[in-house]
Order: sequence, then structure tokens, then C-alpha cells
Amino acid sequence: MERIPSNSWSLHTDHTRRYAYAGKQVRADEEVNDIACGAGYGAMYLTHAMYRGYDKPGVPDFSQFPGEFYEADLDDPAWEPCPADVTICFETLEHVLDPRHLAAVITKTTRRAVIVSVPLYPHQENPFHRTTFTVEEVPPMFPGFRVAEDWFQPEARGHVWTLTREVPA
Repeated sequence: MERIPSNSWSLHTDHTRRYAYAGKQVRADEEVNDIACGAGYGAMYLTHAMYRGYDKPGVPDFSQFPGEFYEADLDDPAWEPCPADVTICFETLEHVLDPRHLAAVITKTTRRAVIVSVPLYPHQENPFHRTTFTVEEVPPMFPGFRVAEDWFQPEARGHVWTLTREVPA
């Protein structure tokens, strides 16, 4: 998988812009799961929340960032994160074997909002990407959530959504 080194994360403005956005969407003291958190630098934008980062075994040392970190095999059908108020899933769905399964797991374990992004270019352009998505495909992968905000991120050739839990009438 693609990784941003823990010593240069602040130079990757397309990634840090997404986390700055997420930090503004998360309320004080909410529980946040960051799925495929990489080195864990996203925690720097969520210090007002209870942050949990998940990524595969062998990722760089998480100890330099605040929060809790857990090893996770996102392709394991039995894997499930702790329940959270908000789940962040940036640039991840295109990497996993079954993105719909991962979206279902996120839907099941998220109480209030999902903040998700995917690239919108053919996966053949990146050998680490397994799936190509369109703007229309991603929100329906999270049933019970509605699009509250979305924006195209041109520098990343991707799209970001904030999906909030639908409240029954």
C-alpha cells in the first residue's frame, strides 16, 4: 500500500487538507476511528476527540502521535473496529479486496458520521489501487447515511464526503 512517511506528513497538503476538514467536522470528545491511518499523523488534527487509528501490522511507529493505535487487517472478513461517533476513511476503499464489505463494517460501527474520500481516476494508474470509483458510487455504499457535504479535491484527483446518520422521522 501507499504510505506517507511519518517524518514528512506535513508536506502532503492534499492529505493534510482532508484531516483539517475532518477536524472541523468532529465534535469535542467524540470517539473517532481513523481507518487505514498510516503513520497516524491525522491524530494531530483531532486532539479534541478520542482518536483511534487502525492500520496493518508493520506500519511505522505510532508513538509520536496522540491517540490509540491498533493493528488491523482490513481484508479480514472478521475484522471490526470499536464503535465510534465518527469514522474517517481516507483513500482506503480503493486498496481493499472488498470495498463494499469495509463500507458495511464502517456503517455498522459508526453512530453519527462517516468522512470518506476516494481517488477518481482509473486504478490502472496506480498499482496499489484495486478499484476505481465514480462520485455516484460511494455514498450508497453507506446505507442509513446521507450526504451532508461533499467536495472535489482537484490536487488529489479525488472526492471527499461527509455522510451523516439519517434520523428516522
